[in-house]
Amino acid sequence: MSEQASVSPQNQTAANSVLPLQALIFDMDGVLCDTIPYHLEAWLQYSATIPELAVASRDRLEQMGGKRNEDLLPELLGRPVAATDIQRWGSEKEAVYRSLIKDEIQWLPGLMPFLQQSQAAGLKLGLGTSACRENVDLLMDQDQLGDFFAAQVIETDVERGKPDPQCYLFVAERLGVSPDRCLVFEDAIAGTQAARNAGMRCWGVLTTHSEAELKQAGAEYCIQDFTDLALQQLIEG
Repeated sequence: MSEQASVSPQNQTAANSVLPLQALIFDMDGVLCDTIPYHLEAWLQYSATIPELAVASRDRLEQMGGKRNEDLLPELLGRPVAATDIQRWGSEKEAVYRSLIKDEIQWLPGLMPFLQQSQAAGLKLGLGTSACRENVDLLMDQDQLGDFFAAQVIETDVERGKPDPQCYLFVAERLGVSPDRCLVFEDAIAGTQAARNAGMRCWGVLTTHSEAELKQAGAEYCIQDFTDLALQQLIEG
């Protein structure tokens, strides 16, 4: 990474776009499944029971997608938060989230065929998410989705959350693929910035933010879901 330190993310992505892809890396929430409304509702329901979290309005929470609870909570409250509170509040909120979504899981249109076609084309698939293990397992166990991903990096695997590139760099390392041969699918601004900071290409998924917002963060192209015709050209090289 030190040799690339002087290369801007914009120039790096432009250079990478001409290299053959070897891996596709997916964020989870808002990319594989439109979970964000359930996360928002879980925060709103849970914060209503915790006086310290009274500032957790929908508008504020909508701007914090893609972040780990240990990063989200201090930003939300505008002050340092004790590790014990982060652990307790985060764990209890995630339990509310799982109760809301467990019977409502629906993949983004076209996801399963796209994963199958990508594998058949010889691309390695990875998952890079800020979610906890229980949330990841809930989705990965559905329809055996986890079988597609040769590498997974979750909340506890990293020391620094998105927009730091650590998450996506770890996925690439576990896949055995150079970052400049990876393309990330992201719905969050912080996640898009993380992909760019890792020297990877990034396509935005329009479940959480507008195309203008994601492109400003560094996405080179945006899709509504995995039925977009441009995806076929992507995997065919």
